[in-house]
Amino acid sequence: MLKNRVLLSSALLVLGLILLAVGGFIQFHDVSGFGWEQWNRPLGYVAAVLGIAAVIAAWPLPKARTTLGIELAVLSGLVILLGLANTGFRFIWVREEFEMVAFEFILFLLAVVLVATARAARTGAGGWLRLVGYLLGTTVLVYGTFLVGVEYYDRTMCGSEDSGDCLAVLGALFWAGGAIVVCVIAIAVIEGVLWRRRHPSRVPQHR
Repeated sequence: MLKNRVLLSSALLVLGLILLAVGGFIQFHDVSGFGWEQWNRPLGYVAAVLGIAAVIAAWPLPKARTTLGIELAVLSGLVILLGLANTGFRFIWVREEFEMVAFEFILFLLAVVLVATARAARTGAGGWLRLVGYLLGTTVLVYGTFLVGVEYYDRTMCGSEDSGDCLAVLGALFWAGGAIVVCVIAIAVIEGVLWRRRHPSRVPQHR
């Protein structure tokens, strides 16, 4: 059963990557910086479904989940290395900015979620589940803050025709950076409170 699930999830992942390449979403020789427009959208949707199916196939067994998570982490690292070594390497979905970074981050985040939940299932340690919660919560908050920032600058500073080059994305990145700082502080406070509850004898008693 374990071997079958590992092979199935790995095969689905590889097939999805092949479809992304065949459909033009992964390009190795793009010199325009944006990717050419002749990608096959249906193949992209099928590749996304195969990726979801790979996770579903691996999820019931912690070992299969860990294996898929490691594969995704390695894939994320390979994508980063390819991007650094090959200036023509691109991942394109709708030709928006930061699509390559988003692809790398999603792969890495999914890898962490798979490995952490598998570890929690094996050991029963709640810390791994908190890690997943922190990562997902931080991701949603930072991304949401970024979108709100872009919308704010688009409406307030980039609406006029003589506004010049709009730096809405740059301003929104500062907002997202602030959200990361807030999340880190909140996580530190939560972990501090939990540590004090687990180790009441180590907390100094004031008379």
